[in-house]
Amino acid sequence: MRAIDNSRLKWQFYATMNADTRKTPRIRDFARAKIAELCCLPCFLEEVSKTGCRVRLTQLVAIDIDREYTLTVLPAIHTGLREFSLIVQPQWTKNEKNSVEIGFEVLHCPGIKQFHRYVDTLAVLAEEELQEA
Repeated sequence: MRAIDNSRLKWQFYATMNADTRKTPRIRDFARAKIAELCCLPCFLEEVSKTGCRVRLTQLVAIDIDREYTLTVLPAIHTGLREFSLIVQPQWTKNEKNSVEIGFEVLHCPGIKQFHRYVDTLAVLAEEELQEA
């Protein structure tokens, strides 16, 4: 596994919302994840940042905004990282026709260091893709 040089990260390229509404910029992702307390089917991690993530579930479920959930992330093979779990709390939800999006805050938990490594890895990979384009 290669070392990640954090000084090379250019977060402004990866922000997906107005900087005034985000604590930290988000990086687009598409990884499988699980939230056993909500759904037995896998869900999809669509964006990540150092403080949170956006997840899409492929079925409508009731979400308790005041509850903490365990989110298990199954990173793509090209990241070189293994599965890890986080404690997350919903900040917002958006119901669509056949799915629901949930914005989660990642709480301090044993998996937080691995999550930060994951975000850094995705940022470097995205930067490399931009340079190759």
